[in-house]
Amino acid sequence: MTLAFGYIRRSSYKQQENNSVEIQKAHILEYASKKGLSVPEDFIIIEDVTSAYNKRANQRKELMRLKEMMVETKIPTVIFYEESRMDRTAYTFVLDFYRPLKEVIPDILVYTTNSENPFNPDNEQNKIALLLYRQESEIKSRRAVGNLIAHLEAEEKTRPGSKVPFGYKQVNKMLTPNEDAEIVSFIYYLHSWGVSMGKIASILNEAEIPSPSGKVWRSSTIENILKNPVYTGTLLWDIQKSKSERKYEFQDFHEPLIERSLKLISDINIELQKKYGRLDTPFLFLNKLTCTDCGNNLSNQNGSTKRNGISYLYQYYVCRNCNYKIVIDELHEKLLPETFKHVQSFVAENTMETTLAVYLTRFQQTIKKNIADLKNSIDKAHSKGCIAKEQGDKELEDAAAFLQLKYQASIDALGSYSKSVDELKGTLNSDFFFQRFNHLLDDSLATSEKRLIILYFVDEILISPEKPPKLIFCENFFQQLLTLDKLQK
Repeated sequence: MTLAFGYIRRSSYKQQENNSVEIQKAHILEYASKKGLSVPEDFIIIEDVTSAYNKRANQRKELMRLKEMMVETKIPTVIFYEESRMDRTAYTFVLDFYRPLKEVIPDILVYTTNSENPFNPDNEQNKIALLLYRQESEIKSRRAVGNLIAHLEAEEKTRPGSKVPFGYKQVNKMLTPNEDAEIVSFIYYLHSWGVSMGKIASILNEAEIPSPSGKVWRSSTIENILKNPVYTGTLLWDIQKSKSERKYEFQDFHEPLIERSLKLISDINIELQKKYGRLDTPFLFLNKLTCTDCGNNLSNQNGSTKRNGISYLYQYYVCRNCNYKIVIDELHEKLLPETFKHVQSFVAENTMETTLAVYLTRFQQTIKKNIADLKNSIDKAHSKGCIAKEQGDKELEDAAAFLQLKYQASIDALGSYSKSVDELKGTLNSDFFFQRFNHLLDDSLATSEKRLIILYFVDEILISPEKPPKLIFCENFFQQLLTLDKLQK
């Protein structure tokens, strides 16, 4: 019998609960038998939880893999359940899949189980079928968005139907922790101390703990969990498809798995790593060292090697401008004890929390003043726009409208920034953050933990080959955090 491929697409998590894949597969195999074709199990390509309306064909990984397999094997035939499994955009399947394959495999045959004849993009009936499926998707999308908005704006709040996050089960449309909740807490705890996402995945795999998919953990899986605000008890819904974008956020909507402070610390750690480099580096003071002679930052040099099974470490901080280098172990022996002593003294000061609270309050007042000033600027721009409209000055009217949008965007950004400051104040009030540093012992800390403490509390180290290094600590720890990009978005 002649070999052929089969393609199955399941568009949503809801379809995982029915027999969508089995139904499509049965129809494809039955159709293949009637046509005298053979579709081996390995030749059945399944695209799971992938929309053909929101994603064009070249964004569907399994469809693109099918295209590559057809080119490699020179097998020209593929069977789809129906046109809707091919495409719901009405055109990208033809542009991204069919025509490129037609150039390589001129005798390509694309079948659907509802037609005896091969698919032909120039055939009027096939064109109409694709357009009808696109129209159907548009109607469903508008209806779904409308239902979702009505659901979120209803007086009695329940969680809209969607995939249940790992660590929860859904009962009566509300999330409650399940047996995996402790794994989520463990992930956040490890990451709060600088353990990388890849390392966390390795730890969970070594412990033979199943991932959300039931397979191995990957760093991307860990990242998705760390980015999800649902674990702080927040229901967040960002609707992009409606004419006016809407965002819904409900605090304390369900039982949290972690404290908000832990989520904030995790976000801070991600941004610190982006700014200063990886946390598991042996170069603990990397991007914190400044040469007092030339003012340049010291870089790192790793010439370590391994001979006859023995490791030889040659690791240095280097000022390439002044041409000197410092052995990292020697510098660490001098600076780490002083750093830990400062941190413990810092968190033990009775006046520290009051000082930080006053700083954050003043910071909030500054944000409120800036917002008030921007609102005043919007009013002025609006007045100028009205005058320009009365005078028929279209150019000035458009300029005024642009300024209003610009000022409003700044207000929205400051509002988000203010929320981040509120979260920092909550962390301060809970004592959650500072209790972590009450008992620091150099020999009990991992590399990433030492590195993280340095990034939190050390502002700069002045280095010179002729003088002892000088540690400069952050006068106000939160001031450094409030400069991070993530907290300003």
